[in-house]
Amino acid sequence: MAKSRLREWLFPPDPNDKYITLEGKPKTIVRTGDSKSGKAKIGGSGKRTEKSLKSYWDYYVGEGTIFASINTTAWNSVMVGYHLITTDPEAKLEVQRFFDDIDIDSLMLDNTTYTLIFGDAFIEKVRDSESKLIADAKTVNPVTMIVNEDKFGRDESYQQKIEGELQPPLKLDEIMHLRFFPDPASVYGVSLMAPSKDTIDRKVTTDEAISNAIIRHGTSKYVVTVGTDTEVPPDAVFTQIKTELEDITEQNEFIVPGPVKIETIDEKGIQGVEDYFNYFQTMLIIGLLCPEEALGLGRGSTEATSKVKEIMYERMIKAIQHKLAEQIRRELINPFLQERGFEPNCVRMRFNSVTDADEAVKAKWLGNLLRGFPEGEKPFSINEIRAIFDYPPLPEGGEDEAQPKPKPKPGEERPGEKPEQPKRPPEKPEKPPEEEIEHSKLKREIKSLYDVIDDLQSQINNLRDENDTD
Repeated sequence: MAKSRLREWLFPPDPNDKYITLEGKPKTIVRTGDSKSGKAKIGGSGKRTEKSLKSYWDYYVGEGTIFASINTTAWNSVMVGYHLITTDPEAKLEVQRFFDDIDIDSLMLDNTTYTLIFGDAFIEKVRDSESKLIADAKTVNPVTMIVNEDKFGRDESYQQKIEGELQPPLKLDEIMHLRFFPDPASVYGVSLMAPSKDTIDRKVTTDEAISNAIIRHGTSKYVVTVGTDTEVPPDAVFTQIKTELEDITEQNEFIVPGPVKIETIDEKGIQGVEDYFNYFQTMLIIGLLCPEEALGLGRGSTEATSKVKEIMYERMIKAIQHKLAEQIRRELINPFLQERGFEPNCVRMRFNSVTDADEAVKAKWLGNLLRGFPEGEKPFSINEIRAIFDYPPLPEGGEDEAQPKPKPKPGEERPGEKPEQPKRPPEKPEKPPEEEIEHSKLKREIKSLYDVIDDLQSQINNLRDENDTD
């Protein structure tokens, strides 16, 4: 230890060394190379261009399979609903009011869709002009956003490019940058369509070729022979026959003279067209991470394979939900709470499940396991079980209170606890004996008799007074 301190004193670390942790600098970097001007590099690695982003949008609105796959994933991730988990009911009420005001469902749906299409999405945290508190959140067009990075490959600031002009930079606490598939060589995310771009181009080309082939070879072609070797009809006859065959709708019989013969060619149509279509369709669906069953296809699927795909798709959706919920908690909920005097992390967001298929398997497995421990210590604590189902841990002390305790056997009291006393059955009121009933009845009759005697006595006194007066 002494040698190490002496060495540090004799050979102090270079403060300009970017691999030394000084003032919060990381020991590693994502990419090497600094900008010559010393300012933040604009535009990331250069792979992301406005042209490429617009092409992704054209694919999204122009190809039905891409449109259905991205929207299926986005809507299943967000529109299943959410609920807030909290240890402070007042803080939860404030966050819920804020979410209702900004329409958090639509905000998350739009930006989840944009993240899948472009690889990135940006949400601006709008502050009140007077109080400077977070009062709103709005979606920013990802095509116009540029991320300025430092030499360590981290987001440093954001700028919008509108009509070719860069707007003033925005700080990190003003923008939420969403990425589902990060690129270690860039500050930008990877579009869901980027790995399948070649497949998309090939599928579009194949679809056009198949369409043209169906138009050209889908119906039979007619060859009409008019006249004989010795007799050639005039041009008007050829023109009339051509007009009759150009628009064949309900007409399915032709009555022609002997010198006219009608034959068909190309009756086999297109061979193997379905195989060509299915190949590129399957490759595209695999790249878009959406099962065929979710798109109404599922050729050759059985109940067993569909069940496996359902669970895997559920886990994919859960991963997107978890990443989205955690970023909203860190960058939107926590700043909102701290500005209003609440503790951070006291409110968390949890999305509802799509099918509960994966959770049902986990619950069944846990139920069977816990049945083997009817008494004594359980193999999992309450917080460990909550973590399995993506719930936050209970506060200190809450876990012990929530953990069900086995009922002790008689004579096996826990330390510090008084032995449980057997409960006495409630005492039933004893019925009075018959003699007491008769006695009380007699007393009531005697009392009423006394009352009658008193009335008679008062009447006699009144009569006596009247006679004395006369």
